[in-house]
Order: sequence, then structure tokens, then C-alpha cells
Amino acid sequence: MIEERGTKLDIEAEDEPTKESKVFYNNEMVLNRDISVSALKVYSEDQKVDLKVLDALAGTGIRGIRYFREVPDIEKVTINDSKPDAFENIKKNLELNSLKTKVEVTSRDANLLMSERRKGFHYIDLDPFGSPARFIDSAARSLKHDSFIGITATDLAALCGTYRKTCRRKYGSWVQNLPYHHEVGIRVLIKSVFDALAVHNKVFDPKLCYAERHYYRIMGEVRETKKGVNRSLKNIGFLSFCSGCGYRKFSGEKERVMRECPNCEQDTRKIGPLWTGKIGRKNFIEKVRKSLKEKKLNEAVELTKMLEKEMDIKKPFYDTHNIGKITGQPAVSRDKLIKKIEDKGYNAERTHFSPTGIKTSAPIEDILSISKEMNRKK
Repeated sequence: MIEERGTKLDIEAEDEPTKESKVFYNNEMVLNRDISVSALKVYSEDQKVDLKVLDALAGTGIRGIRYFREVPDIEKVTINDSKPDAFENIKKNLELNSLKTKVEVTSRDANLLMSERRKGFHYIDLDPFGSPARFIDSAARSLKHDSFIGITATDLAALCGTYRKTCRRKYGSWVQNLPYHHEVGIRVLIKSVFDALAVHNKVFDPKLCYAERHYYRIMGEVRETKKGVNRSLKNIGFLSFCSGCGYRKFSGEKERVMRECPNCEQDTRKIGPLWTGKIGRKNFIEKVRKSLKEKKLNEAVELTKMLEKEMDIKKPFYDTHNIGKITGQPAVSRDKLIKKIEDKGYNAERTHFSPTGIKTSAPIEDILSISKEMNRKK
């Protein structure tokens, strides 16, 4: 038996859980679940409704059980897993935690369950092994007019551009492996969720999205509104970039993409389509951080604090090692570079995407100039 944040589970933790595990439990996803619980709590408090929640790919049922135990104003939680062993384990875990009412356990194909329960849930959590792509359309059918969704993806090699054709097939975007590939990957994932929901006249508004270790996590509000979908289409576009000097720029789907870099005159390339808007809402993340702080979940607090600070800077992040490669000089200190950029009047923050990365509004020519100057003064 193991215990997570006060929830007991009748299972032995595996060193490396796989898709073939009879009952899937991943200890490395505790941070993911901590943030998800607090995010759903904040959403619930903002909406002031009794929530119907679905943990669609439950494994041990840990997410669904934690949602029920830790989030007030939940009317009912449905915990589902198609594997018979997982189904039996979930029922044992409910007994261990003395949960007998307002929790439904099912053993169905997740897509069939969501498709049958049309507009049946205020919140759906998709935490698959690998890509969530094949579940998103069914989730779109099953979400209510005003709702919330949390999605995890662990197929980062496709989203980051290592397997370009796989990304095109699953997510409808052409990408390549860039120094800031994690930000590209999460923007491709958001775009694919937006597209799947838009088919059902539902708009996706990212509230809290991040990359951590081996996965991406996106959480956002869903509203049924054709006008809202049409307005948000401006956030779908492309990224043009220059491999020579590090220049990058988002452009809308209808905008003409520059073929020549305005900084060094080399040829630019483009990738996408992807999400070009903000990947979270600062006020929402602030509320989540405060909720996590009350629980003294320090790792999650630090991550959300960083997300909160970098959220208003839309331009993809820069990596100090890549800047050094471009200038042909040693990489400079991230924190000192941020200070020098701020002294020039630009916004600059650390980014959660990379321990050597920065988010800044400064143009690349100024970043390179500052880096060169810092090396001269060493």
C-alpha cells in the first residue's frame, strides 16, 4: 500500500510503469496531480457550481479520488479505466478511503463513455500513456457548455519535432527540433485541442500550461460559443525563425511570412500551425499558487511562481547556450543576462521551459549585443 497526499492506494509502486502495467500508477506525476487538484479547486470557486467530474483514464483512480477528497462542491466523480484489473483496484481504493457515495466506477472504452455522455461533465481529465490526440474529440462532445479540461501528453518526441511525420499525423502541424522545442511542442498541443473543440463550436481558453520532465500539461476553460471560437482564431498561426541569428516571430494564418530574416538577411523557415497566444492566465495561476502554498506543496509553488512571472511574454524563449553558439562565445549567466536586458528597458524573466532559458520582449539583435558585451567584460 502507498499513500499520496492523504489518499491511500492498494498497490505497489513500480520503478518504471509501462503501458502493459496491469494497474498504472506513476509516482513522477505527483506534481502534475497537485497542480491539477488546486487548478480544479480554483475553477470550482470561480464558477460556483457543483461539478460533475470525469477521470477518463484512471489507472488506480488516484486523480479522481483526490479530486473528490480535496475539491469542495463536487457533485459526482466518475472514475473510468477499461482494464479489468484497474477497475477492481479502483473499487478497492475507494473502500480504503471510505468513499461509497457520489463516486461512480466504470470500466469502459474512454471514447465510448465520453461520446455516450454528451455534455455530461463540467471537468474531464485526460492523462493517457502517450498521446491524448485520439481522446480529445470525444471529450469535446462530453463537456458541458461552460466547463474545464486537463490534458497530459507524454509523446514529446513527436510534439518537439524529432518525429515530424508523427506530429503531422497526430496533431496536424509541421515542426522541427529547435533550441526552444518544448515551447513549440506545448503550443502545437494547445492548437490541436483548440481545433478539436472548435468543431463542436466550443472555444478553448488556456489557463495554466507547462512542460515538466517527461510530459506537457495543459488546463483550460471551455465555452460553447461560435463567436468566441471565431475571435480566438487569431491565436492560431505560424512561427517563422532564422537558424543563423536566432530571430523568431509569430504570424497569423493570413499574414505573409517573411522569407528573409530582417536581422541577418538569411532565409527564414516556418513551422506550424500552432497556438500563438498566451499559454495561461496570470490571475488564474496566482490563485492556484496561493492554494498550493496553503498546502505547503513547495515544488508546485515554485513552478507556478515562475509560470506567473513569464506568462505575459509571448515570444518563444531564448537559451543562453544557444545564444553563445550564435555569437561564437561562452554562454553567459542567465540571471546576469536578465538583469542587463532589464537595464535596457525590456521585460525579461526566467522560464520554466529550461534552466538556462529566458523569456524576454527584447529583439534578438539586442540580446546578442548584450551577450557579446558581457563576454568582453569578463
